[in-house]
Amino acid sequence: MKKKIYYFDNSTTSFPKPKEVAKEMSNFIMNIGGTYGRVNTERGKETTKKIEECRESMANILGVKNSSNVIFTSGATRSINDILIGLDLHDTKILISYLEHNAVLRPIYQLSKNKNVEYQLIPSIENGLIDIEKLSNLISNTKNKISLAIVNMESNISGVIQPIKKIKEAIGDIPLLVDATQSVGIHTIKAENWNIDFLAFTGHKGLLGPTGTGGFYIKNDKILNPAYFGGGFGDGYETPYSIPEIYESGTPNTVGIIGLLEALKNKPNWKINIDDLIETIKEIESMNKYNVIWAKNKKCQGFLFSITLKNDDINMANLTYKLYNDYNIECRYGFHCAFLAHNFYGSKEGAIRFSFSPYTEKEDLKYLINSLGSKLW
Repeated sequence: MKKKIYYFDNSTTSFPKPKEVAKEMSNFIMNIGGTYGRVNTERGKETTKKIEECRESMANILGVKNSSNVIFTSGATRSINDILIGLDLHDTKILISYLEHNAVLRPIYQLSKNKNVEYQLIPSIENGLIDIEKLSNLISNTKNKISLAIVNMESNISGVIQPIKKIKEAIGDIPLLVDATQSVGIHTIKAENWNIDFLAFTGHKGLLGPTGTGGFYIKNDKILNPAYFGGGFGDGYETPYSIPEIYESGTPNTVGIIGLLEALKNKPNWKINIDDLIETIKEIESMNKYNVIWAKNKKCQGFLFSITLKNDDINMANLTYKLYNDYNIECRYGFHCAFLAHNFYGSKEGAIRFSFSPYTEKEDLKYLINSLGSKLW
């Protein structure tokens, strides 16, 4: 009899996907296979219709009225790079949170080397939440020097969820880029209501879609230049200016976007709630074997957390392997592409992360508790 696998690595990529995702992607490859927006065939019309349907569905998820302001890319990393390149930042300052992913940190590092762009960390309290009062004071003292603020809506280390609307209110006219990689498809997003300027998202995590899908929302396309060029209609050298096409040069990932559409149409209901997760965290803390990295407050806690070991003599990589080899638990050890966040939380040797999905059951959480409570070393 095949043993059950306990998949707790959904912050890396969600698994499983709704069965309709693979079915529709296969159907498209085998039976439709049209291109997007450039031909007048039935195949092309069907492909274009589905991609625009997906764009409209994403607009609803992001809290956006005009779906043309939703741009498709290969994912959040590409989207963040497109935005930072398109803003043409130089000789200025960017504000970032302590909990940013390398998809933000590394492009900013390149800007600091090549375009004299300085970054400043936004003051935060102990659990990683941004300190709104200190942020307001920072803005009032340095506003003229700041061209952009970037905030990770949900930490991929602790699961702490930032108060995006309050952050935008605190920074005023300064553009805000929200990295919603861990949040989209799981938590409510109201991009227009919160007055967000840019928001990057990916399709293969909380949305349960295929890899290589994602994109970004832009409030005002007049302030963002396209990061790359090519394709499009017309016979001139200039790229025809219209949104979203201006930011989507080249053939899109049609099969991936159609798979994402099916994921949006067939998303399952969650089998656990945040109280179940908090109870799990409390049980693990009570063992007195682990330090749990989480928001310390269920009102701002997402469906993931990380642990380190109180016994420094135990190798966390070995423990992660043991959980997989002996208990069929798939999780992730390391720095999770967010070394700055680990520095903030004091987990400078990395941590073991557990992240969940709609397919996670209460019994799975109990199994995790029992496994961590067993004699692992």
